[in-house]
Amino acid sequence: MDIKQRTIEMIEFFKYTTPKDISEEKWREACDKAIKSIDQLKESDETKMSLKDLERANILVQDVKILKTLSKSKIEYLRVTYPDGRDDCIHMKDELKKKIQKVFEDCAEESKAELKELGVEYE
Repeated sequence: MDIKQRTIEMIEFFKYTTPKDISEEKWREACDKAIKSIDQLKESDETKMSLKDLERANILVQDVKILKTLSKSKIEYLRVTYPDGRDDCIHMKDELKKKIQKVFEDCAEESKAELKELGVEYE
């Protein structure tokens, strides 16, 4: 039996044992309202997310935060490791900076879209 149904049964049970300092009519009315409110709650099955999806959503949220920060940051140099193993630091021109910031923005939007597919709204 699920929690929702069990809670309703418990309230119905206590509905007929009125506390001393409350009128019987008000107590039953309050119990009926509580039952109605609980009955309107969504079933937990509708909001379940698998552990795998939850982990993926967590990673995506972190990615979006990083990508948004990078898209708003001033990037002057880019550290590069070439295929032959050499390391270098490249000074970027304004046009390239804008393109890279645009890439970060686009990646953030893609991650938001994937979050939405998982049922997570990101603001």
